[in-house]
Parts: sequence; structure tokens; C-alpha cells
Amino acid sequence: MSGPQQAGDVSVIAGATRMLLTSDGSTTVLLEALLDCSLSVQVDRQEFVPVPRLASAAVTALGLVPGGTAVERASTLRTSTGATVSRNLVVFTAPPAGWSGSAEDLAPLGKRLREQRTRQHREVLSSGRAQWHDGVHSRPCAYKEYVITCDDGGKLYVHERFSPDHVRPPVDHRPDRSKVPQVAARRAYLPTTG
Repeated sequence: MSGPQQAGDVSVIAGATRMLLTSDGSTTVLLEALLDCSLSVQVDRQEFVPVPRLASAAVTALGLVPGGTAVERASTLRTSTGATVSRNLVVFTAPPAGWSGSAEDLAPLGKRLREQRTRQHREVLSSGRAQWHDGVHSRPCAYKEYVITCDDGGKLYVHERFSPDHVRPPVDHRPDRSKVPQVAARRAYLPTTG
């Protein structure tokens, strides 16, 4: 399982990434199972932001109007040793029942909603490969964005980027023009199935 992930990789590690990115369940629960540890939230910033300054995906997903505002919350999920597992951006206009929306609440959002028995549905909007910036370097990472809709009508837009130290980024399927002849040459030696 070591070494670079190849297109079509069905290893356990690649499978864990696929499950994390396609699941419509609690990302935190999946991350805790993957890493075999509990995670907590550190809220880095939480403020009201005018709609024009919000990510267009959040505006569209939440049906926000240009003259309005919404709460934008930037946070990280961390292990008990302080290692950052994910960076999260949550946008909402009002917290759903079962969650205060407070920057002081250190429980991960999905776990808090579940703990309070708040019925919810998650719709994955997109997932794939993005960049993880650590202040010095930029590395490929996995990302996922989705909307949580609660029974009380509350909606939250969530965008998560996962540390490549903990979650292997998916393969970038865009062709690298410098390697096209090499890929074609390798394919010539691959067995055909039929």
C-alpha cells in the first residue's frame, strides 16, 4: 500500500478517501474511525459576512440574496495532540435546532447535531482534489463540500479540506502532457480484459 496511488487504485487507503468524499453521513465520524482517535474543533474565525464576499457555491446552495449577510465560520478539526486533520468553512444564516452556532462550542458540528437528535440530510455538492496550504508549502489534498439540511429548515453550507498527512488526496486524472508518451508505452504492455 505504500508508494504513489495510481488511477483505478482500489487499495484500502484509496478506498478510505473515496468513502470519505462520497459519503452523505458525518465526516467527523468517518475521520475518527479512519484515524482511530477523537477530534475536537478549534474555531479560528466566526463573523457575519456580506453575501457578495461569500463563496458562490455557498450563496447558491443556501439561496442567499445579494443584500443579505450570513455567518462564516472557519475552523479546524484537531486530534488530542493538536494535529490538524481538516480545515472547514461553514456558512449559515441561523443555526439549526440542536446547535447553538456558538464559536465557543468545541464539539464538531455533525456530532453535536447527532447528539441533540437533530434530523438532518447531507447533499454532497462536489469533492475531489484541492490545495493544502501550510504557510510555507502547498500540497495536493482532498476536499468535500456539501449542504446540511435539518428538519427545522435550517441549512448549512460546509467546505472541508483534509490534511494530506491524514487523508490521501485523490488521483488527479487530468493528463500531464509531458508524460503522455510514457503512459501510452506502458499501456501497450498491459493485458487486455474481455
